[in-house]
Amino acid sequence: MRIFKRILFSILLLLVIIIAAGYFWLKSTAPRYSGKLQINKLKDAVEVRFDEYGVPNIFAGNSTDAYLALGYLHAQERLFQMEMIRRVVSGRLSEILGPSFINTDKKMNSLLIRRMAQNSADEYFKNIDKAYKKEAMAYLDGINYFIENENLPIEFSLFGFKPDKFSAVDIYSTLGYMALSFTSAISQEPLITNIFRRYGDEYLKDFSLDSLSNAGLYSHKTEIENELLSVFNDIQDAIPIPVWEGSNNWVLNKKRSKSGKVLLANDTHIAYSQPSVWYEAHLNYPGFEMSGYYLAGVPYAVMGHNKHYGWGLTIFPFDNLDIYQEKQNPEDSLKYWVNDHWENYSITKFTIKVKDEEDVNYNLKSSRHGPILQEGFANITKLNNQPVSLWWSLHKMKSTVMDALYKINNASDIYEFEAGMPLIDLIGLNVLYGDSDGNIAWWAAGKIPMHPESVNSMLILDGASGNEEILGYYSFIENPQSVNPESGFLHTANNAPPAVNATVYPGYYSGGYRNNRIAYLINSKDKWDIESMSKIQLDNLSVRDSMLAHLIVGIVSKGNFNDDLLLKVNNILLNWDGNSDKDCIAVTIYNRLLYSILEAAMKDELGIVDFDRIVSSTIVRNSIERLFLNNKSPWWDNIKTSNIVETRDVIITQSYKSVIEELKQELGSNTNKWKWGRVHTLTYVHPIGRKKPFDKVFNVGPFAMSGSNEVIDKESFKYNEKGIYKVSSGPAMRMLIDFADADNVWSIIPTGQSGNIMSSHYDDQAKMFVSGKYKTLHLNRNNMTNYKVLKLNP
Repeated sequence: MRIFKRILFSILLLLVIIIAAGYFWLKSTAPRYSGKLQINKLKDAVEVRFDEYGVPNIFAGNSTDAYLALGYLHAQERLFQMEMIRRVVSGRLSEILGPSFINTDKKMNSLLIRRMAQNSADEYFKNIDKAYKKEAMAYLDGINYFIENENLPIEFSLFGFKPDKFSAVDIYSTLGYMALSFTSAISQEPLITNIFRRYGDEYLKDFSLDSLSNAGLYSHKTEIENELLSVFNDIQDAIPIPVWEGSNNWVLNKKRSKSGKVLLANDTHIAYSQPSVWYEAHLNYPGFEMSGYYLAGVPYAVMGHNKHYGWGLTIFPFDNLDIYQEKQNPEDSLKYWVNDHWENYSITKFTIKVKDEEDVNYNLKSSRHGPILQEGFANITKLNNQPVSLWWSLHKMKSTVMDALYKINNASDIYEFEAGMPLIDLIGLNVLYGDSDGNIAWWAAGKIPMHPESVNSMLILDGASGNEEILGYYSFIENPQSVNPESGFLHTANNAPPAVNATVYPGYYSGGYRNNRIAYLINSKDKWDIESMSKIQLDNLSVRDSMLAHLIVGIVSKGNFNDDLLLKVNNILLNWDGNSDKDCIAVTIYNRLLYSILEAAMKDELGIVDFDRIVSSTIVRNSIERLFLNNKSPWWDNIKTSNIVETRDVIITQSYKSVIEELKQELGSNTNKWKWGRVHTLTYVHPIGRKKPFDKVFNVGPFAMSGSNEVIDKESFKYNEKGIYKVSSGPAMRMLIDFADADNVWSIIPTGQSGNIMSSHYDDQAKMFVSGKYKTLHLNRNNMTNYKVLKLNP
């Protein structure tokens, strides 16, 4: 018995030792927020003051020390995020995740983002002769010091690898990854083409579309674009790395401001994930100050401000992608036709390392236009037995985006800031600017391709003749822009810009609901401050949805029924103003009705799979009211009931009754419990949290959410039959600046500064964010007396 007790005691003691060792090891991987640390390559001491949410305020004696410190601090919070973005772009997921990611790696390799990054780094970083290069290298030194000298976050132990050192090519890779914003704009056009081919023009009028000539080519191009989207679906299903989808921003001049100074607002819309996409930091050294939002692995603020100026961004989604049909040499698979002769494809050799398996070696062919898509996207079929290639402006660039960011971050006035605009090349951006001198401005930045007048870029282009080649790019002075307009107000929300010199730039623009709502609210009164502007950022009211709800009730009320629950629902919808607050009941009923009515109208023509694809597409979201207001639309008739012609009123009435019964069964007969937040929820998913039981540790949420589709507080979800709406994307930050008090800026990010599970700032902003609250970012060092202090010494 005594021996047994000794054995039991020894086992328990061993377990305690193991648990204690594990705890102290985990604790050793947590970020540092106080104390002293020596870092080689520092020239002088750097002081970092962390606010209560872990935002670092870096005070340095020179620029390279400041950026080295930023690199170190960024790595201790977001190293795993940096690494996953790098691996996605480089086609290196299989190396740590196994053979199921080989196809994803092939697809990403086919997009050649990493090649652009390598070419840009080779061109601009072969000599470290400019300030932005020296500062970027210092930032990378900070990241690499952390990798070499600190305990890495737990994710690296779970996956069993140590990251390589970061270099300039990795900065361009991250910036190239953000250029994938075009994927959110490419809608479900193949489905529209199929509708045209099967049913004709009448079925397209409710989508505000003209007749589709050359539908075969159109269909094939959009089929290819849809296949391109599959790579991002693959990635998002496995590792939620965020992609930029939209955004809102607006700026008011001093005449529209209560304080007499410029007001600036911005909220970028990005797929939700954990950690958040943006990292906040404030840098201060002699002659320079900037507080901003930083991407993982990029040294400069992408949005930011100081006491003198600030800027915000939304996506400017012009069309910068074309598909070409090449002419293959029937006798030599390595040659294709160029104008009047055969030329060799360029060949890029790839090796994909695969965890626990042999390497995969393969070649990627490229024409003069770009990569042959069949090489990486196996589901893309040849067109008339000929290969198709992808022309993407990114492939042709040695990007100047780092120079652009440097100029934007270091401007002393509006003219120096504007000098950075023509250098923005990888992605289309609506840049809104405001400063303490009273200037406001908008530049739609990006390199817009120029086609021959006879070319319709919506079709697959002829790659052999040389007659449909890109002619170049429009000069930046022809980009949409406005400086100090008479209205005193500028705003963008991914909407189509006005024509420039009678030229309309094609693109995948939003329907304008957010943009119009912002304009309506701003113009509803003369003077604003940031507190009142915060209500605009949080506005979730849809005038369109309220109108459609009233239309539905008006139709249903024509019938004779005395059911108390139906009458109660009628009153709820009639009294609804279109808001989507989490406690709202009407919005729950409305979104369920919307899906049911669309299903009854469209599924008989489309089938289950295609209907589910199109019901949440931008094409349908931007035109729901056209269908509902057109009582003669052919969609209302069920083509499977040949002896009956269904009408809009019949379809809506039937759907109404069935939806109320379904809600009663699922949520109960007490309508007070049909609150929007019960079915509209948000969970921030960490890459490791995709698998149970790790979701309980790494994920943040769920939270009941206000907001909806196509409102300013755009908390996006897919319409669906079950009526459970998981929020997929929304504001990745909110920023409000009054240049009368630029020392104190309102800001919030969705979860927290840190991606390290051991940090107290992993999710300390999550509840604030979903509650519509803000924190204050300070610039004045005198307001930082109670902050934690970390001292970095040479």
